[in-house]
Amino acid sequence: MDKTKPLDAMKLPELKIRARDTWETLNSWKDSGVLQPENFKREVASFGDRRRKDTWIKALCRFRAMLAYKSCLDSWSLLTITFNFRPDRWDYEYRHQILDEFLMYPDSLEIIKGGLEDLYSQDFSNQEREEANGFFELVAEREGRNRRFGNTDGLAWAIPGVSAAA
Repeated sequence: MDKTKPLDAMKLPELKIRARDTWETLNSWKDSGVLQPENFKREVASFGDRRRKDTWIKALCRFRAMLAYKSCLDSWSLLTITFNFRPDRWDYEYRHQILDEFLMYPDSLEIIKGGLEDLYSQDFSNQEREEANGFFELVAEREGRNRRFGNTDGLAWAIPGVSAAA
């Protein structure tokens, strides 16, 4: 039985707060951190009508993907932390859209490939690899396959352009 929240479970006020918080975190790293609220409003408006929930969802997912890209220090941590989506995470319901936005970056597949190669190197234990199960489940969902926890056989090919790590 699926115990996850429906896709539109996050209410608009919370969605606006999450989008704002993510935007502020993302933009506090740029230009020594003087945030200008009018820029936030303008950026959100670029996704559509700010009165509509789908506009805020698009903005949130883009901001989360940008933050994932800009804050990625180790490609393996992208898979074990940032994209390790679990049902108890607040952004779980938007995991597919966030990954889609991340995949818009030209080198995103190379980053994911590097993370998979790192995870399957001798430096990582099976237990450490299992920390990426949320990512592997996300990829399996995208392919329409049901996988059980810990079964990562063949998932590397589920992302276009990524071959199984040697």
